[in-house]
Amino acid sequence: MYLDRDLSFGAVSECLARTAAEPVAAAQALLSRRDEEALAEARARDALRGLTPGGEPLAGMVLGVKACFDVRGWTTHAGSRVLADAPPAAEDAALVRALRAAGAVLLAQNNMTEFAYGALGLNAAYGTPLTPCMTDAPRVAGGSSSGGAVAVALGMAHVALVSDTSGSARIPAAFCGVAGFKPSRGRYDDGGMMYLSPTFDVPGIIAADAAGCLRVDKALAPDSAPPHPACGAMPLAGRIFVLPDHVEDMLVPQVRNTFSAWLERLREAGAVLRRMPMPCIAQAGAVARDGGIIAAEAYALHAPRLAVDSARYDPRVGPRMLLGARVPAHAYLAAQRRLAELRGEYDALMAGADAVLTPTVPMLPPPVAMLDDNDVYLRENARAFSLTEFANRLDLPSISLPGAPAAGNAVGLMATGLRGGDRALLAAAAQIEDVLGSAARRRN
Repeated sequence: MYLDRDLSFGAVSECLARTAAEPVAAAQALLSRRDEEALAEARARDALRGLTPGGEPLAGMVLGVKACFDVRGWTTHAGSRVLADAPPAAEDAALVRALRAAGAVLLAQNNMTEFAYGALGLNAAYGTPLTPCMTDAPRVAGGSSSGGAVAVALGMAHVALVSDTSGSARIPAAFCGVAGFKPSRGRYDDGGMMYLSPTFDVPGIIAADAAGCLRVDKALAPDSAPPHPACGAMPLAGRIFVLPDHVEDMLVPQVRNTFSAWLERLREAGAVLRRMPMPCIAQAGAVARDGGIIAAEAYALHAPRLAVDSARYDPRVGPRMLLGARVPAHAYLAAQRRLAELRGEYDALMAGADAVLTPTVPMLPPPVAMLDDNDVYLRENARAFSLTEFANRLDLPSISLPGAPAAGNAVGLMATGLRGGDRALLAAAAQIEDVLGSAARRRN
């Protein structure tokens, strides 16, 4: 344990040592680094500790930033060759500034799926990070925030700033044995974040566990709204969790068995588990897809570049964006209206409950080799976000909790809460983690 006087320097030194111990994974996960600058910044922070007004709630935390957020001096290329030659950012994104002001030391820019358009983490330009949880074959780390999840899982960083459109914080967290949090819209400042879909994108957090996500959330949203009625002080034995009745048939056996074991432990701890139909969850993803919301918005953002530089796009990304040009306006608007209705239906069904519990992803991380076939890639990509996407479509806070990385189970438990009830969800997630022992495994 490092003393307070060298807390930040010791934390950065340890992350650099872990990075050096995993050179292949580091090359895949970290795209730009500031090793010496981070050490110097850490020394300066340690020297001034205690003199900063309000303190530094994230002191001792090392930060990685997804390549879709501006960092002064680095190119915000979003994992794409298309923007590789763009000028460096002139200033930090709002959240990068906030995290650094709270005491986190920035170390690296993290890899991602090109323009965040993919749930598996493949990247043809900068390499594909691999999950450290399963080593029987090279398997994807999940996307689009692949590099951040790998960095946190291997101790190269303590927190990763990421984005989440359909599960981009939570899918890689599940595949890599860490925690990924997607907040309600508007909770975090998204200034300086490159969008894929303005309707669904939000900044998110990846940390080792729910306690780490909660710590970061308190630093980023210290003056948040009054506590939700489902407050963090409520014991787990008094909480009600909803289990959507359509989910079980979607799960591969290992995920189903792991999820069932977790539910049994929660029952033993006194949590109330209520299985019920949740058609709004089952329908939300299909509504967004049928309305072409993401494709249309991605195309609108990229149309000028696609018109002159489409050949430089990843072949799994550019052609899907081009499909957005064909989306009828009436279909897009109808989907937006229907999603608003489904949000109301979810709110009504969840009256008196704390969160929905599901696995984060219905399958294990697929081997990279099987994804060479484009049809297989599209199928597995859709499967990967089939359980996470409803939180984005219905604007809900959602967190993936680490499962059992030591046992090689790249399985996450996802808790999805009530709109605006972010702090309550994080508090409940930390309680769940304690019951399951996930947090203790991560800290040992």
